[in-house]
Amino acid sequence: MKIVYKLVSVLTVWLLIATSMLAQNENEQLEISHGPYLIEPGFDCITINWTTNKACQSWVEFCGDTNLGTFPKWGGYPEKVYPSNQGLLEANTTLHSVRLIGLEPGTIYRYRVMSKEILQYNPYEVIYGDTAAGEIFEFETLSNAVSEFSFAAISDIHERSKELDKLLSMTSPDSIAMMFYVGDMLNWIGDEERIFNGMVDVSVDRFATTKPMILARGNHETRGPEARKLFSYFPHSSGQYYFAFTQGEVRFIILDPGEDKTDDHPVYAGLVDFDNYRTEQEKWLEKEVKSEAFLKAKYKLVMCHIPPFSKSTAHGATDITKKWGGIFNSAKIDLIISGHHHRYSLIDSDANKNNMPVVILGQDMLLNADVKANAINIQVNDIEGNEVDAITVKSKP
Repeated sequence: MKIVYKLVSVLTVWLLIATSMLAQNENEQLEISHGPYLIEPGFDCITINWTTNKACQSWVEFCGDTNLGTFPKWGGYPEKVYPSNQGLLEANTTLHSVRLIGLEPGTIYRYRVMSKEILQYNPYEVIYGDTAAGEIFEFETLSNAVSEFSFAAISDIHERSKELDKLLSMTSPDSIAMMFYVGDMLNWIGDEERIFNGMVDVSVDRFATTKPMILARGNHETRGPEARKLFSYFPHSSGQYYFAFTQGEVRFIILDPGEDKTDDHPVYAGLVDFDNYRTEQEKWLEKEVKSEAFLKAKYKLVMCHIPPFSKSTAHGATDITKKWGGIFNSAKIDLIISGHHHRYSLIDSDANKNNMPVVILGQDMLLNADVKANAINIQVNDIEGNEVDAITVKSKP
């Protein structure tokens, strides 16, 4: 009887706690809890992601200089975009992603995110609550008409947001067109707070409301019970972590080398298939380097977390060199930017092996690249601002 009494007492306490937490959540004011942050930029498009503390229906209001009106003070003339999928508007969720399309290249747009709480969602009755309006921010679409621009890159932060914040403080959002995160920004993927606390929140504070962040997935981002959900936070219209895009006269190729060990390594518990995944990218890469966009670009750059052509004998490194290395050489790639080793090194161009330099970013380092008409000037600094290296990359004839 005493055991039953104790069990009932414990269950009662837990019920009271759960009821209190539920009531507290219901009494919380609706708010935008993380973001917004910009991803997947293009000539005529961009994606905006954010989260709310309660389930909502959400949309984005935006306008360009030509249809500014009185937005947002008196309503103005903004366009509204609601995300939809298979005929249904996205709703009753806390993670929101809106893709703006049909934009003009090289154009500045103002935007804000909007979320309306759903209090009750029944089959034939939906009851709405409050609406949260985000701040007004600006972004600029990409353009192939620009001859000069800058970008930055960081890798291997491993959720150390203070170090990331210090590195980001070393560059101004106004000075770059985009920020590349070249993998292992996180240790592993668990609940979504790890993603936001580890890298996204500080990025939003520093630049990501106005300039896009581009994630080149690292091997640590493939780990953890929620790794398969990471794509929801960094979606891409291709449906993949590997893709290509153009800014000015630069063709950027983002590749995903997967894990560094063999697929049958015990640590992966039989749950990975990266050999086939790298072969899949090999076939895609063969098509990409024959595309009009690639062939027209003056500069061809690759972002890939695990560096190819290195001295590493780890399976992932040797496999990408075997499958992708020949394509890199024949396609005359101008530069590869990687990370993974946690220490800086430069693999110089070698006509007998890799006919392009490979920059391997060390941990707690910031790469700044200035794209000019005749060259790309790259400077790498450590977290204290000391220069680690400076190189100049010229386009191959």
